[in-house]
Amino acid sequence: MTSEMKGKVALITGAGGRRGIGRATALRLARAGVRVAVMDLAWPKDQRPSDEREDWNGVESVAAEIKQAGAEGLPLIGDVTVEKQVQDAVRSTLGRFGQLDILVANAGARPGADRTDIANMPEEAFRHVLDVNLVGAFLCCKAVGKHMAERKQGAVVIVSSEAGRAGRARLAAYCASKFGVIGLMQSFALEMGPFNVRVNAVCPGLVDNARIDWSARAAKSDIPPEEVRAKIIADTERITPLRRAATSENIASSIEFLCSDASAHITGQSLGVDGGSRM
Repeated sequence: MTSEMKGKVALITGAGGRRGIGRATALRLARAGVRVAVMDLAWPKDQRPSDEREDWNGVESVAAEIKQAGAEGLPLIGDVTVEKQVQDAVRSTLGRFGQLDILVANAGARPGADRTDIANMPEEAFRHVLDVNLVGAFLCCKAVGKHMAERKQGAVVIVSSEAGRAGRARLAAYCASKFGVIGLMQSFALEMGPFNVRVNAVCPGLVDNARIDWSARAAKSDIPPEEVRAKIIADTERITPLRRAATSENIASSIEFLCSDASAHITGQSLGVDGGSRM
């Protein structure tokens, strides 16, 4: 994979977290010789997670790691829910590298007030999740579409979820957004296929990264968040055929595959990376 990807350019959204899928994907592509632009919100220094490294600075830190991996990195601060900021990120990537071969639409809303039943969910919480997860992915696809079509090449991977293939209680906003992402992906794949641009989605199950911490903190429970986290992991291990949660690197390797020529005849597909929990 490494030689055929060398020199390509990728834009990855939601790539500022130290333990996230975005960073893992950026480093994996960088090691394959891909030049990588990483986009995320500014790192919240005054709201740093309690378990985060003091020297971590979001996409700036990821870009530095990309350079250490032997590739060029471009840190971009932006909000995927704002069309101008998405367009600016694409323009900056093209201005720096002259081309864009890969889009990984990974940005996702943090669990919060949406993690409740529909009858009690604030409208603004529902809309926020759809804005980030679904509208954000749409704006990213829109921003790269014409460039990739003109070059008649490209690969787009949108991060959905196993919750985008089956509904779950108290996850209505998340499920709706991730179901929507799959529909968006399929439509974009049909539109871009004649231009030799492939569009796919990955559907992770539970990933053992910071999102579990946020979910545990968002849970309305008298149990301490660290115990909620441990229970989430244990429950996943019990019901998953492979008996373990995924790592961010597991998801990143699947994304790399869908971006590479090894998947040259795959488009419009939703790849489950869930340890067999959704067959």
